[in-house]
Amino acid sequence: MLKKISLLLILVLLLAVTGCEPTEKRTDKKGEVKDVTGQKNPITTEVKDPNPLTKEFVVYRVQKNGEEILIPEKVRYAAGNKTREAAALDALILTDPVSKQLTNLFPAGTQVRSVTVKGDTVTADFNQNFAARGQGSYNERMMVNAIVCTLTEFPEIKKVKFLVEGKEIDTISGHMDLLDPLTRNPDVLKKPVQQQKEKK
Repeated sequence: MLKKISLLLILVLLLAVTGCEPTEKRTDKKGEVKDVTGQKNPITTEVKDPNPLTKEFVVYRVQKNGEEILIPEKVRYAAGNKTREAAALDALILTDPVSKQLTNLFPAGTQVRSVTVKGDTVTADFNQNFAARGQGSYNERMMVNAIVCTLTEFPEIKKVKFLVEGKEIDTISGHMDLLDPLTRNPDVLKKPVQQQKEKK
């Protein structure tokens, strides 16, 4: 009986010793101890973007065929923390058209530095790439009108003022006067199909 008790004690001691061996000694791999009860886990608060939803904007695109008519296109764009006006400009400048008949004329690297709204006027400040020289009269007119039409798509906005690197500019390539705020030009907007039929 005494021998059985002694053997039992020896077995218990052996199990205790082997059970205390580090994981890497038994398996040659380092292990990590994880608390699966959840009791020691810190309470975390998920901070969500105050404007996380992708917004839909109407932007005005240029046609590849060179016609001086802008085409409205709906674009879904992640606005993030930006104002709707700044996000709409980013959607216009930084995304490619959905339609293969349309194109993006903005020079590579064009960025919106800031957008401010005062009354019915938006002041849009662009980086130097926007005012790259040698763009030609067509590119200049269509770029500027696309910006104005996109921003005046918001009912409260009537005029757009252009800045480059925080400074006023009188023109980009000498084809449009940008010193004063510009209003929407109806001549560059696609005429409704019904009106076109009536003219014929």
